[in-house]
Amino acid sequence: MRARAAVRAKHGSRDSGAAAAAIHLGRRRSSRGEELSVASLVARFEGLPVGVLGDLVVDEFVHGEIARVSREAPVLILDFKSSTFTPGGGANAAANLRALGARVQVYGRVGRDEPGRRLLELFEEKRIDRTGIVRDPSYQTPVKTRILAGGAHTSKQQIVRIDRGPMGQALPRAVGRAMLARLRTRVSKPRALLVADYGFGAAPPEILAAVRPQPAILTLDSRFRVLEFHGVTAATPNVAEVEHAFGVRVRDDDPAGLARLGERLRRALGAPAAVITRGSRGMSLFEKERRPLHFAPFGGDEVADVTGAGDTVISAFTLALAAGGTFPQATYLANIAGGLVVMKRGTATVSGKEILRALDQGPPARPER
Repeated sequence: MRARAAVRAKHGSRDSGAAAAAIHLGRRRSSRGEELSVASLVARFEGLPVGVLGDLVVDEFVHGEIARVSREAPVLILDFKSSTFTPGGGANAAANLRALGARVQVYGRVGRDEPGRRLLELFEEKRIDRTGIVRDPSYQTPVKTRILAGGAHTSKQQIVRIDRGPMGQALPRAVGRAMLARLRTRVSKPRALLVADYGFGAAPPEILAAVRPQPAILTLDSRFRVLEFHGVTAATPNVAEVEHAFGVRVRDDDPAGLARLGERLRRALGAPAAVITRGSRGMSLFEKERRPLHFAPFGGDEVADVTGAGDTVISAFTLALAAGGTFPQATYLANIAGGLVVMKRGTATVSGKEILRALDQGPPARPER
């Protein structure tokens, strides 16, 4: 089993972990002159106002037990057991921010359809401010339905996914104006704005460029067009997305190539920092005029489901910056949050208490340069 990367010690404490983090990750001071450790940053998450501009998706999970093989075709017949709905895409980022303690305002669009209504209800249940959402009658709210199957006494495994709601749905001019008006009215209030662009048309670079004033912290997670956004604080794409954006391939055993790619991404974004997530190899931070920092993955081999892990990562990263953390501190906390969420099944969230319990396990390992 891999070592618990960012935090592991046999006889550690939260204070010792915070002290070690200060050595390797740097510290800022609060407005009252207090040094901000990673643990104190988590404590400051509660009530921080953060906005999310993004493509809002419904994640549906259909659970069934294997009954027999069909006579009609070589496929399984499942006995339906349950169906659950959770926020997905940019909505999952909002749910993760809320679970971490933030006060969340969502900007985006949903259709005048059943999935759109369900998504608004989910926001209401989680006490997420949905007044920035525009109802677009021409829009089909995206739904990702995952079919999970297994025996009566075994864990259910995903066997197929069905997507509804096409990519790249046009953003009508009136809807775009309405979204921009709501952003301009409220965007000065959040401490940070997280952009979750999944390619469904609700978070185009043009809308973000038209927002004035720009929030002090602006983070980006864009699935297909990360290079079209400029002037962000940081972005957190995965390595495959960056490779696709630049048309290159970086080997796992080529740290110099990864460093060049990370710096190329940071420069293209015009950002002071960029993070590339690398799955089972952790994540890497690239800061202006600093050597890269590489964080080994947290959590060993206990991966249950990677669904929505990127949303958890950028949520923790954004909130840590909003709380006054450094880029290394924010990446460190995002690494822990991502490691925790993949141990859960389905589209899940992580709480501040869970991160603090992880910190209690001991001081962080030294990030590699």
